[in-house]
Amino acid sequence: MNLLDSEVSRINAAITSSSDPDSDGLFDAGEYFIGHGFIAIQRYLTSARTGLRVSLPDAFNVPPMLHGGLSLVAAINAAANYWKHVEEWFEILNKSDDSDLNRNALKTLQQIESVTPWEDYTCANLLAALLDGQELELSRLLPPIAEWRHNLFARLK
Repeated sequence: MNLLDSEVSRINAAITSSSDPDSDGLFDAGEYFIGHGFIAIQRYLTSARTGLRVSLPDAFNVPPMLHGGLSLVAAINAAANYWKHVEEWFEILNKSDDSDLNRNALKTLQQIESVTPWEDYTCANLLAALLDGQELELSRLLPPIAEWRHNLFARLK
């Protein structure tokens, strides 16, 4: 996470000094690193739950919970899936409406929208919402993920 955090920090510093960070590609660069951070965390979550033989629905109902009843790890999982598949979804949406999106895509978008609007730079917006005003560092998600893992172990006893 430190490598990703250092890149996000470098980009944030460049954003503050840029007269047009969007045209400079800085927002896209930040989204790239944050999206990949969510994927890295998703891999950890998957490894933890499968190592304990806990189903995806059961694992993603374990606290910490966000406002509205979605768990933190479900939001992170949705962000990772969003980052991996959003281009496919845009292809579908550009041809028709969201009725052609599969059930998993719709569920992912609904989970994200329960935390932050689905719009440009969704991963960065979601990270900002999850961190609730703290500096945008993916490593700040590690303590609540450790709490989730602790809660997951406790449910197995």
